[in-house]
Parts: sequence; C-alpha cells; structure tokens
Amino acid sequence: MVAVTVVTPLDLSRRADGLTTRLLALAEAISSAGWQLVVGHADNNSVHDRWLAAEFEGKAGVELASMKVRRGMANLARLRNIAVERAANSILLFLDADIHPDVALFRTLAEQASAGLPLAMAPCVYLSDAGTQFLCDGGKLEDIVESALSFEPKYVMHWAMPSSVMALSTEDYRAIGGFDEQYEGHGYEDLDFMLRFALAKGMVEESADLLVDRTYRAPLLSEGFRSALSPICMDNLLKGNVALHLFHGKDKEEPYHQRRADNASVFQEHFSYLNDCPGPSVGTPQLVAEFYSACERLGKNPSDFFALFDARPRNMLKRKLL
Repeated sequence: MVAVTVVTPLDLSRRADGLTTRLLALAEAISSAGWQLVVGHADNNSVHDRWLAAEFEGKAGVELASMKVRRGMANLARLRNIAVERAANSILLFLDADIHPDVALFRTLAEQASAGLPLAMAPCVYLSDAGTQFLCDGGKLEDIVESALSFEPKYVMHWAMPSSVMALSTEDYRAIGGFDEQYEGHGYEDLDFMLRFALAKGMVEESADLLVDRTYRAPLLSEGFRSALSPICMDNLLKGNVALHLFHGKDKEEPYHQRRADNASVFQEHFSYLNDCPGPSVGTPQLVAEFYSACERLGKNPSDFFALFDARPRNMLKRKLL
C-alpha cells in the first residue's frame, strides 16, 4: 500500500455550501482509504469556517492547515504550500474539492508516482450539470467517458489536459520550492508548478513555444505549454484513468476570476527566459505525434479518441443537446 497525503485548497468565501458538501465527501473517502487529507484552509472566520473546523476536529486522517485571511483574496498557492508542511507521507496527491472522490483513480496515480514516474497526472473531464446529476444518481465514469468519446456533449463541458489532478513525491515537490505564491485568485499557479516541475525533470524541452498561451476546444489540438504538458497524462487518458470535475456555476465578474489576466502576465514574466530558446521545428504537432505513438505502444485504436480532435464551439452542438 502506498502511503499518500492528499492536498486540497479551500476558500469558503465563495460557494460555501457546495464546497463544504464536496469536501466532506472527499474527507470520508480519503479517511476510509487509510490516507491523510490535509486541507489548505483560508480562514475567513465565517460561520462556515468555524463549523468545518469543529466537524474535522479529531477526525482520523484529516487535518485543516488554516491561514487567516485578513484582506484581499485567498492565495491558492500558499494554501497548498502550508498544507504540504503537514504532509506525513512520501507521496503527494493534489486535487480540488470539486473533484469526484474516485479512490481507485487516486490509488493508480499514487502508485505511478511511487513506482518512479516523476509526475503522474490524470486528464480531467469537466462535467455539465446533467453529467454531475448522472454521476450522483449512480452513473459510472466509464459511461460518461464513452459518451464523450462518441461525440455526445450532454454530460461533458470540456476536457482539461494537462490537469492539476497529479501525484508526485514529497521530496521532488520540495526540491522545486512548491507552488509560487505570487499568483493571487484564479489561475496559473498550477500551470506554473507543472511547467517548472516538467522542465526540472527533463519531461519538457526548453522552447520559446512554451510561452504560447492559447486556450483550446479540442484537447489534442492544443498549443504552447498546454500542448507540451499534455503528454504527461496521455497514457492515463488512453487507459481510462480520468478524473471528473463536478459542475458548479461561475461568476466571471468576481474579483477571484478577474485576477486571471494578471496571473497570466506573472506566468509570462516567470518564463520569459524561454524567449531566447529555439522554437519547435515545423512538422506534425508534437502532441498529435505523441498521441499516435502512445496509441501504438498501448495497442489502442486512435479512432476511438477522435472526439478529442473536435474543435467545434459548444453552441454548435445545441441542437443535439436538446
């Protein structure tokens, strides 16, 4: 049995009821597995914060690593870092409270990291409201993935490749200095960590192309650093080791989400030295080549995954959704 510490950040200043419910389900699953869960907790001194602290008091295998939030918004990088300070095990598993508590998947990632894979990562499917309800009603992961790969948009909003559902050794985490705390609010602190880690471990080659920052509709047609990092989770994609992100609404006008553009600028500044590196050679995009190579190595039929090349906007699928 691999000894695992699961780390998740939590800020109840937003979506308090939903996040609390999901965190309790995660805590129950991790505790039952005999692992450690450490929650990097932004303590806003709210009734929800006090209730959660009381709920977790004395619960086996579950700890709150709390940080008082006096002004501004919670720093997710800092929350993860203070949680790791409490880690008692050699393998860390990072995920958010909105991730479906699939212990079998978590164990697979932990075993991959324990066996020497520097960074074990699962692709993550962001479920629609209908997909989340299907799962809560007893629907299976396999059915959701099969539906999505059959070009059925009902249950799935999009795929995250790379994703921040990842396992690695505590020693390696500390060697690269953890998460960078210059990021505030929503976005990029996890991408910064992944890219620094992958570069340090030689999993990604230095290239000016890593500075390309474009979102994607089709995960296998992504560009820049997203394309370079996606092969890390390719084997797990083809094997069906997929994480599920439960649906929740999003208010893009919140200060938390408004920080994303600022964080993108911080990211570009941190990796600006890559401008002096050569760009990629012209030819088949690396991610596409990696996909076909992995299919051949694992004996998978590439056509079974062609939905991941589908770049149509979601609004074009509206008739099918109805």
